[in-house]
Amino acid sequence: QIELLDVQISQAVQAQSEAGLQAVRDVIEAKQSITELFQKIRDIKAKAEQSEVMVQEICCDIRQLDHAKCHLQTTITGLKRLHMLVTAVDQLQEVTNRKQFKDAANLLDAVHQLLSYFKPYDSVPRIREL
Repeated sequence: QIELLDVQISQAVQAQSEAGLQAVRDVIEAKQSITELFQKIRDIKAKAEQSEVMVQEICCDIRQLDHAKCHLQTTITGLKRLHMLVTAVDQLQEVTNRKQFKDAANLLDAVHQLLSYFKPYDSVPRIREL
């Protein structure tokens, strides 16, 4: 019985030693996994920061394009009204030459309305000439 007990104790000590070695390997593997996880988290954080910078740059570009669009729309509207004004003035000259004063009165009203749009631009020499 002592031999059997001795063998069992020896097996238990050997199993415990193997379990201890396995535990050490498991701890090392867990530490490596944690290190890899932290590295992945740092990489994700860096990419998120880069994405944030890119989004801010894109938003800045969009704002600039939006301002340019507003200015372009204002310019197009101004040019259309200027064209309408020039056309109305030409027509006004034609109808007054033909002494069609009723039509001239309507055109004169249109010219006055169009000129009111250009009132704020009096400081521009080309507009003042018109």
